[in-house]
Amino acid sequence: MSRHLKQTDNDFKGIGFSKIGYFKEVRSKIKELEQLNVELATRHNKLEAIINSMNSGLTILDRDLNIILANKIQMEMFPEVSLMGQRCHRAFFRKTKVCKDCPALKTLATHETYRGEIVIKDGAFAGRCYEWTTSPIQSPLGEISEIVLLMRDITRRKNAEFKLLQADRMAAIGLLAAGIAHEINNPLTSIAGFSEGLLKRLKRLDDLGENGSLDPFREYLEIIFNEAYRCKDIISNLLQYSRKSTEDTEILLVDQIVNDTVALVRQHAKNLKIKITFKSNLGDGFNRIAGNEAQIKHLLLNVLNNAFKSMEAGGRLTILARNSGNLIEIAISHSAVKTAGSTPNGIPADYCSESQSQSGAPMDLSVCYSIMRYHGGDLRYQAGRTRRQSSFILRFPAVME
Repeated sequence: MSRHLKQTDNDFKGIGFSKIGYFKEVRSKIKELEQLNVELATRHNKLEAIINSMNSGLTILDRDLNIILANKIQMEMFPEVSLMGQRCHRAFFRKTKVCKDCPALKTLATHETYRGEIVIKDGAFAGRCYEWTTSPIQSPLGEISEIVLLMRDITRRKNAEFKLLQADRMAAIGLLAAGIAHEINNPLTSIAGFSEGLLKRLKRLDDLGENGSLDPFREYLEIIFNEAYRCKDIISNLLQYSRKSTEDTEILLVDQIVNDTVALVRQHAKNLKIKITFKSNLGDGFNRIAGNEAQIKHLLLNVLNNAFKSMEAGGRLTILARNSGNLIEIAISHSAVKTAGSTPNGIPADYCSESQSQSGAPMDLSVCYSIMRYHGGDLRYQAGRTRRQSSFILRFPAVME
C-alpha cells in the first residue's frame, strides 16, 4: 500500500514539473510574440513616416480601382474630399464612370508602368495640372493585386512654362513689329502728307469762290488723312506693347493703359460686331497703379480675348474703371447675343466651371492670375443679372498721387 502511494506521489510530481515547463515555454513564446509585435509596429511606423515624407501624392488602388491607402500629400492635394474607399475617378475627378483610356486599367492588363499629365477641367480643383504614374504591385505568383498611383502637382511649373512661352511670343512679335514698322510707316507718312497737301489746295479753291462741288473730295481726303494717322497710332501702340518685358515697375495711369489696349483690339471687335465702351469713374489723383506696363497690357488683352470668345455672334462689352476703398477696379462686362453653343450666361461651355473663384478658372487664364498676384491684386469672375451677362473684375492696389 505504501509502495503504491509513493508511486502516485512521483506521478503527481512529474505532471507538475511538466506543467511548469509548459508554462515557461508558453511565457517565452508570448514574450517572443510581444517582441515581434513591437518590431512590426516600429516597422509600420517607419514605413508610414517614409510614405508621408514623400513629396508626391501616393495612392494604392485595388483591382476595382478603390482607394485603399493614401499618404498625407495625396490627401492635401484634395482637401475636403474623403479618399479612402472611393474609386479614383470619383474621388479625384468627380466622374461617375471610369476615365477614358484609364492608365490603371492599362497597368492591370499589361503589367507595365504608365506616365502622363492631366488637367482637371471641372469642379473645385479645376485648373490644376498633375503629373501621374501608375505601377503594378505583383504577388509572388506574378499576379497584380494592387496598383500604385503617384501624383505630383505641377500647376506652378506649367504656369511658369506658359509665361515663358508668352514671353517668347512677345519677343517674336517685337522683332516682327520692329522689322515691318519702318516699311509701313513710310507709305503711311506719304499718304498722310499728300492728303494734307490736297486738303490745303482745296481750301484755296474755296477761297477763290468755288461752289460746294468739291465737298465730296474734301470729305474723302479727310477720311484718308484721319485713317492714315490712326494706322500710325495703332503701329505705335503695337510697338510699345511688344517691347521686351522687364520686371521693373513704374507708376501707370489706368485710363491710358486701358485706352491703349482697347485700340489694339477695336478693329477685331468691330469685325465681330462687338461694341466696346470704356468709362472711367476714377477720382483725380486716385487713378494710378504701380506695375509693369507690358504685363498689364498683356493681362487686359487676355481677358478681352476670353470675353470675345463668348461673343461670337456679337454683343456689347463695357469697361468700367472705378475706385473701391484703396483699390482700383477694372470691370470688364459683356452681354453676348445668345447662340446655340453658348451657356445661359453667354460664356462658351468650354470656359464654364462649377466654381466662380480663382480655382475654377480655365488654364488659359492662369497667366492672368499670375500677373495679378505679382501686382498684389486679384481677378474675379461674376455672373450678371441677366442670363447672358458676366464680368471679369481686376482689382489693383491704388497709388496715391
